[in-house]
Amino acid sequence: MSDSAEPIHVRLAELAGPQDPDQVVVDLGCGTGPTLRAVSRIAPQASLVGIDRSAESLRQLHEALAGHKGSTATIVADLRDPLPCSDASVDVVLSYNTIECLPNPQEMLAEVARVLRPGRRAVLAHVDFDSMVIAGADADLDRRVCHAFADDAQSWMDHADGRIGRKLGLLLARSPLELVGVEPLLAWSTEFTGHAKDRVDQIRKALLSAARHGRGAVAPEEVEAWYTSVCEADQLGGFFFSELAFIAVAEKARSGRSGHGAASHDGQPVAPVRAGSMPHLPTAA
Repeated sequence: MSDSAEPIHVRLAELAGPQDPDQVVVDLGCGTGPTLRAVSRIAPQASLVGIDRSAESLRQLHEALAGHKGSTATIVADLRDPLPCSDASVDVVLSYNTIECLPNPQEMLAEVARVLRPGRRAVLAHVDFDSMVIAGADADLDRRVCHAFADDAQSWMDHADGRIGRKLGLLLARSPLELVGVEPLLAWSTEFTGHAKDRVDQIRKALLSAARHGRGAVAPEEVEAWYTSVCEADQLGGFFFSELAFIAVAEKARSGRSGHGAASHDGQPVAPVRAGSMPHLPTAA
């Protein structure tokens, strides 16, 4: 699930930062295109390409980008297969809440390295679903519900890893790309509305479905008890929700440089991160 109101889409667009009108931006697992829409607002001349295996989501994306001044394209494709892009043909690759669904993320990262032009960047982000905090139920039930959701491979997913967010930097460090850095983005709310309510409703729906299909770690009555407790917390004015996403930026090495080393977006080495600190990732020049 990806809500167009989520602030992470704006941040991904900032980090992508296409400036030249001929730059090509590809979103892998784009869904209905909230990230590409954010890119369109800051780079109205960029060439935008959405890749997803849902034809219906791509239809909605096509409609949403109808006013974009640059070129647009949508491609139905399975990200387990080689990307439908030529070698060194892309300036920015984006992907949000997609990589956990792939049984072998490194295969996709190798494909990202293949299609990127030298010196260009990939911006990958994912919610770390094992980090969610939702006020309401008692500690034992709340932990079991949230962990069950983080571990659940829903019917449309080929794989699930609820802790993938915290692993993005390591995945990229082990890939053919050069890791620039990782930053966190916290979404939170004290109101049971918008993204917070959508996520809670998604958890309820997913776990009830899991129970019906015999893969549930939480019984249906426990899911409903958890949901009732969250609603009661809201009625009492004590609702709280938060989830932590991680955004990782990497680049394809320029000529004469190999991967597996951290570098900034201008090719200069990245300063080491001290314990307890987090550098602010540079936006694209």
